[in-house]
Amino acid sequence: MTTNTRSIGRRAFLRGLTAAGGAMVGLPLLDAMMNDHGTAMATGEPLPLRLGTFFWGNGIRPGDWTPAVQGPGWAPTPNLQPIHDAGVVADVAVVSGLGHASAVGCHNPGRALMLSGSWDGTPFDGSAGRSSATLPSVDQLAADHFASLTTFPSLELAISKAGITGQDTFGCAWRDGNLLPAETSPRALFDRLFLGFSPDDSVRIGRLSVLDAVLDDAEALRGRLGASDRQRLEAHLEALYALEVRVEAEPPVCAIPAAPIDPAEERLMERTSSFAEILAMALVCDLTRVFSIRFTQSVGDTVFTDVGAAEGHHTLSHTNMAMHSATVTHTVACFCELVRRFGEQVEGEGRLLDRCALMAVSDLADGSTHTVEDLPVLVAGQAGGALVTGQHLRDASGSRASIVPFTLLRAVGVDASAFGTGEGEVTQTLSGLTA
Repeated sequence: MTTNTRSIGRRAFLRGLTAAGGAMVGLPLLDAMMNDHGTAMATGEPLPLRLGTFFWGNGIRPGDWTPAVQGPGWAPTPNLQPIHDAGVVADVAVVSGLGHASAVGCHNPGRALMLSGSWDGTPFDGSAGRSSATLPSVDQLAADHFASLTTFPSLELAISKAGITGQDTFGCAWRDGNLLPAETSPRALFDRLFLGFSPDDSVRIGRLSVLDAVLDDAEALRGRLGASDRQRLEAHLEALYALEVRVEAEPPVCAIPAAPIDPAEERLMERTSSFAEILAMALVCDLTRVFSIRFTQSVGDTVFTDVGAAEGHHTLSHTNMAMHSATVTHTVACFCELVRRFGEQVEGEGRLLDRCALMAVSDLADGSTHTVEDLPVLVAGQAGGALVTGQHLRDASGSRASIVPFTLLRAVGVDASAFGTGEGEVTQTLSGLTA
């Protein structure tokens, strides 16, 4: 690879000013930031690892989920067909056979145990839709591990705005016993990452493009780069500009109604694709290494207009099994869009996905009967070679489902001896999922 003798720090930024405030554009991984072999940073530190969670509520229809064949070469089931359609079979592991130690029998405790390995023992709180975790979720443990290395310790996002009734502003990440708020607007996320302030429409009117603001800094940087790095910088800036144009088409933040949710707004694939592009840019620029996505909420009333549904998602899970299964298939397709986008993002000599550990999970197994045995779990990305994908891995040992987030936590370098507590505690990683 072509290198430049004048190395550039990994956390270098292009900076500039707009009428609304400061602009700050992170840089992709350039040759000038790496060693001569492209295997580590010029300073000797390894290339970054990332962890992300993707949660959907209301479980699945079991007969449409689990593949019949274990190992590689598994045939797609109705719910898992999108993994094949998206061409990401080699990058995804289907994990089955895991459950919770207690028959929780309800949504929020199952979600808490799945993502934090903890539960305070109280029943479902239907009035607020809050979880009952007592420990930080897996993403927040990873955020603490990487906190001093990135601008944003973690990002909390929500695709559907719908909760139990009306709009739900919470995500699926916990810290200090509380659910963290989630960002629902791709445009607001873009501004937060690249402008560093919370805009409103009055300051956005007539605003220069982020790239217009940093042109002078970009030009000065070009003179320090080799030919391959200049090409990489140009491609990065063009991609960022195209992304900015797309997110500008989002409705103004102030126009989002508080309640009720208009089903026409729940363009789930479109919003997932927008968030996936922004996340890929944020990760490759090392603005953050941790994120959580709440695709749909536990007991959420999301209307899947993408697949022709007319009723809320939780209602469907009890009254229309065929339509509920169609929503699960669409959920998997949206997760695959995230995986596909990360797989297309070049980073150094490989792909962004190669150094990610992603997990897609739900609160229940059978959404109609509230079971918590044989939960649906997908794992994507290789975490720098620590994870084995491209397989259906069935655990027959009765392992607790919290073994999966613990395995991912260890895969990205968090030196923890245990995860969770009580009926959610695990001390071993999942055999077969680790290299």
